[in-house]
Amino acid sequence: MNIWRMLILSCLTVLVLSGCELSIDEPNPQAEPEGEQAGTEQDMSQDEQQTENEEKTSRNVLTQIFEHFFEPTPEDLRQIDDEDAKQLQYLALGDSLTAGVGDEYSEDGFVGRLADSLETWPSISEVEVDNRGKRGRRSDQLLKLVKKGHYDEELQEAQLISVTMGGNDVMKIVRKDLLNLKRDAFDKELQAYKKRYSNIIAGIREKNPTAPLLLIGFYNPFSIVTNEANEFDSIITEWNKVIEDVASEDGNACYVSVEDLFVSNKELVYHTDFFHPNAKGYEKMNERILEAMEKCGMEEKINKEIGFEE
Repeated sequence: MNIWRMLILSCLTVLVLSGCELSIDEPNPQAEPEGEQAGTEQDMSQDEQQTENEEKTSRNVLTQIFEHFFEPTPEDLRQIDDEDAKQLQYLALGDSLTAGVGDEYSEDGFVGRLADSLETWPSISEVEVDNRGKRGRRSDQLLKLVKKGHYDEELQEAQLISVTMGGNDVMKIVRKDLLNLKRDAFDKELQAYKKRYSNIIAGIREKNPTAPLLLIGFYNPFSIVTNEANEFDSIITEWNKVIEDVASEDGNACYVSVEDLFVSNKELVYHTDFFHPNAKGYEKMNERILEAMEKCGMEEKINKEIGFEE
């Protein structure tokens, strides 16, 4: 309760208490001539009626004032919600995007920013983040970790899981055939990537069938340094389609497209390596993730997962 509401409450309390002590003085027969006593009693009756009406009016006014000033504010409702809010266990799996490489503010990339955003939800009191992102990680490496049970405990405890995976798979092809890149090489690897990515999500679901999943796409890292951007754009789009399709097959998953956020550096969204996002780029990713979560109805899914009831 703020200071102004406290002052108003104090003033109203004084008014109420003083109103309870209102009384009408008894007439003094010696102060009035005997002939005027009957008229005086009639006047007193009218005065009593007027006083009663005034008291009713005062009570109505006070009631309206109380209702106006003391109806629950958003802050009051937030305090009520905070009493029932739950902690959220957030597990982030993936590559350098999950690790937050390039974030000059060291705020854990989009993962840290997303956690901060989720803590503003009425249902969430705190977000406990377990960030397992690693620079350079590919889908074959993540799949091995999931299959070997490396993340079993973390997956079982998680109430929200995000995955970024695919950029390094594409880069592996680029590094291997840098001077002789052919579209066929990307198409061939795409089929293997689709199988690996599907198996990763299946492995996650084996350990945790219900946690909401954020399956985040990736972008063309060559869009500002090569004239072959159009060719790579179509390749990245096809690889992202794999992620989108997997998400559509899972009733508790949400695909997040970030492909268009890094088509140029006009808004200075790249780190100085011109490959990873900088802080502004990660902020844009977080905004896009929140937009996608709203479209996917993820707040309701997360609330159900953490046991928060409206």
